[in-house]
Amino acid sequence: MATLPAVESIRYPGPDRRVGQGWWSIIVVAIGLLGVVAVGCAGHDGRDMVANGIGHSPAPTRPPGGVSDQEGDLASGLTVSEERARAATDPTIGSVVLEVASGVVGFQARYDVSYPQLDGLWPGDPVNVALRQPILAEIARFGDEVGRLEEELPDAGRTGGSSTLTGGAVVHHLDNRVVSTVYDLESVVAGAARPAELVSSALVDLATGRTLSIGDLFLPGSPWVETVAILAGRDLASQFGERVLWGTEGSDTSQVGGPGLIPEPRAFAVFGISATALVLRFERYQVGPEELGTPTVRIPWSSLDGLVDPDGPAGSFVG
Repeated sequence: MATLPAVESIRYPGPDRRVGQGWWSIIVVAIGLLGVVAVGCAGHDGRDMVANGIGHSPAPTRPPGGVSDQEGDLASGLTVSEERARAATDPTIGSVVLEVASGVVGFQARYDVSYPQLDGLWPGDPVNVALRQPILAEIARFGDEVGRLEEELPDAGRTGGSSTLTGGAVVHHLDNRVVSTVYDLESVVAGAARPAELVSSALVDLATGRTLSIGDLFLPGSPWVETVAILAGRDLASQFGERVLWGTEGSDTSQVGGPGLIPEPRAFAVFGISATALVLRFERYQVGPEELGTPTVRIPWSSLDGLVDPDGPAGSFVG
């Protein structure tokens, strides 16, 4: 079985950042995300600031695969405990930064991906750990796939070109309660039939570091999932045509590989929130054939009025 390399992420403190207590480089070795262990690698990580809510930063930049969603705020004024705060003079969550992880697994298999972190928190804070997890999980899967194909097709990496994992995160929203991020990656494995588009997400509670589900946005017992399924189906049909979607009359459902638009929370496991809409993402083949890719649906909060929990993470967006 292929394995996950060490991933080193070095975060440099800006003005007013403490460099004593808890200052460290994150070394992730044999993370155990998928039961893998480390192999030889070469890599480095950097950081690019995409918002400037605390202190001084360079001009906003966009590393490969990482962008910011300007619909939402990218700085949080939530005050945290002294143990969690990296700035002695400003104990707030702070701004979003994009860190870049890159390295090599196996033979010529390279990953170059970005992920968000919150500048006001230590790297080991549960929130930053939760924001890294989706990217690290995909690096682990990439390593497994590369190793499997190198065993089955030992010349694939040498004659078929190098394998790559690229992409990064879109931060849809950050406020004093949650941060919402969607991750878009592309995996190209030498010897595989075709590139794979990968999508995942994280909605993280800033107070606890807990990753929230889409159900946490809505009132318990409300017909939110049925409503979301109907509205998402209409949006997708307007984008691609009704007969393209799996399960619709006249469509070819022989390649169905996912839950599609069934009215169950698992069908909407990849999502984000912005100040204006619920953002849904679907995995390749989940709702239609390959040419749909990983489609996006935006449902305005006004269409979900009466279903959204007013005390939940999206409560301030409705009513």
